[in-house]
Amino acid sequence: MSRSVLIACVIAITIFTLPLNIQTVNSLTPCEVALNDVKPCLTYLWAPPEAKPSPDCCRGVSKVNSSVKTFDQRRDMCICLSTVAAMTTADPYKFDHLPKLCGITLFAPIGPKLDCNSIKV
Repeated sequence: MSRSVLIACVIAITIFTLPLNIQTVNSLTPCEVALNDVKPCLTYLWAPPEAKPSPDCCRGVSKVNSSVKTFDQRRDMCICLSTVAAMTTADPYKFDHLPKLCGITLFAPIGPKLDCNSIKV
């Protein structure tokens, strides 16, 4: 293959894949999307023990729950949420009870001390 043909091929591949690269750079990761979805839950997590989660919080938890379909997606989301939970000072009890208070059967438990690699999700 001549050098000019090789260069033309490289340029063509670059041009055709450019939209894919731009989309990847501007897209949020599934973890970032989930954290935005459950952001309304922060009020509940840091509220007094008798507080209940808001409807917006429950909608966010439900959306995250329905967005993970495969084992790998569920494990990764478990790791995402548990890592963030470990960085907060919120009561671990509230993490445990959030899905139940929202009437949701969550794909996996959430909590600051959870080992997502040891559970079947």
